[in-house]
Amino acid sequence: MPFVSATLCAEPSPELTARAVVALTNLTVDVLGKELARTTVIVQYVPASRWARGALPARGFFVEVRITSGTNSAADKARYVREVNQALKSLLDGSAGYVAVSEIPPDSWGHDGETQDARYSKAGALA
Repeated sequence: MPFVSATLCAEPSPELTARAVVALTNLTVDVLGKELARTTVIVQYVPASRWARGALPARGFFVEVRITSGTNSAADKARYVREVNQALKSLLDGSAGYVAVSEIPPDSWGHDGETQDARYSKAGALA
């Protein structure tokens, strides 16, 4: 049940949004092993006049994926950071950016009114 939030310093376009959504969804599924149907991606844009690094105007991106703690190895997360960075640099003409993997305890988040903890318990009871 990952939630991916991407903030891009770029001119908004339906094509860029679609390409970013596909890249982030595919990497979340392929690298982190998450379910396609449960992967949510949002893309937001920030104008260049509102993005700076070292107090100087810059282009870039910030991507955060929220996942349930303990569901991925350190190697999985490192690969995800690396591959998301490469994909977005490609989409944004080489702009550097940040990628964060945030792990949330399964009793502290959920979807559609059900925590991950409850979902796991229910799945165990059905097995």
